[in-house]
Amino acid sequence: MTNSVAVGGMEEHVRLLAEKVDRDRFVVHAAAPDWEPTAEWNAALASAADHFSTRTPDRRHGVAGLARETFGLWRHARRQRFDVAHLHGTSYHGLTYAIVALRLAGVRRLYLTEHLPPEEPQGARTRRFRRATTRLLAGLVCVSDFNRDARLRFLGDPGRPVHVVNNGIDTDRFAEAGDAATLDRVRAEHGIAPDALVVGTAIRLEPGKGVDDLVRGFAKASRQHPDAVLLVAGDGSLRSELESLADELGIGDRCRFVGFRSDPESYIRLADVFVLPVPYGSASIGLLEAMAMGRACIITFGSGGEAVQHGECGYCARPNDPGSIAEHIDLLLADADRRGEFGRRARARVEADYSAERVARQLEAIYVGDGER
Repeated sequence: MTNSVAVGGMEEHVRLLAEKVDRDRFVVHAAAPDWEPTAEWNAALASAADHFSTRTPDRRHGVAGLARETFGLWRHARRQRFDVAHLHGTSYHGLTYAIVALRLAGVRRLYLTEHLPPEEPQGARTRRFRRATTRLLAGLVCVSDFNRDARLRFLGDPGRPVHVVNNGIDTDRFAEAGDAATLDRVRAEHGIAPDALVVGTAIRLEPGKGVDDLVRGFAKASRQHPDAVLLVAGDGSLRSELESLADELGIGDRCRFVGFRSDPESYIRLADVFVLPVPYGSASIGLLEAMAMGRACIITFGSGGEAVQHGECGYCARPNDPGSIAEHIDLLLADADRRGEFGRRARARVEADYSAERVARQLEAIYVGDGER
């Protein structure tokens, strides 16, 4: 079950989990909010699961709606007699009412993945509240060591087992090279010359995503690579502001803001260098997909436990530092051999450690009580 109100990496993670769980051992019921922006994804989740329903026990929809949906979830869980429930939250907030409803319905093996931990210390009231909530769980699941460490540092020990299960993707989907005709069409559609090097990203254009740092960094790097193009797949509240920033920096003619793409694969494949400029994050699905496509990647939230290993299969630039982003873009644009080697190593790393099948097997072990703290 998710509390999704937008479509991003968490949603792809949940859809793949619903698809990959072993049907000889489990029957999968999926639930997500009845929310227009996620309607298309809801349909995809319904196709991946054995059963699907819309459940919206969320205070954003008003007191009456919250009461109705919470009661409906409780009744649904009572009727289905679930053995296990796994909730996925976009952050460390939310899903409280769902947790309470499921526990009251008799679900004991109840797990929660908080896909984004807090970024700074939390007040005593927040820590007490989250501890009380997580005490109702059988365990907490974190998508990376970084996620776990931040959660423990800023919210404290949840008082329940904490499991780290790295995000995963369908690596087989990205095994083949992209269709050349499709890539040529995308280039032509957006006025990108056949021989132009492309710096790409796929990201929501919202505060905290660091896209302004990427634009500024690309502006610096483009002084050495005047024919390079920045390709941004994604939309959000900052789009017009970012387009204006590109114009102010004199690179508006070399930036392509192409908006939201339900399947951004062709845009990622077109990138010679893929940059994820988020200053604080972990285990990005989009990053893993870019690595699986053999793209040379730059991230800005690197640590020893991240998919990108600095100097081995990509670079870890400093967060909120356009100069550092520019430095590493320049290193990759200037060296085709390095781009190719990093791309091959990135693909191998994702295949070895970040497959959706591995995620499903690890979570299945947790669901039946075999997971380790």
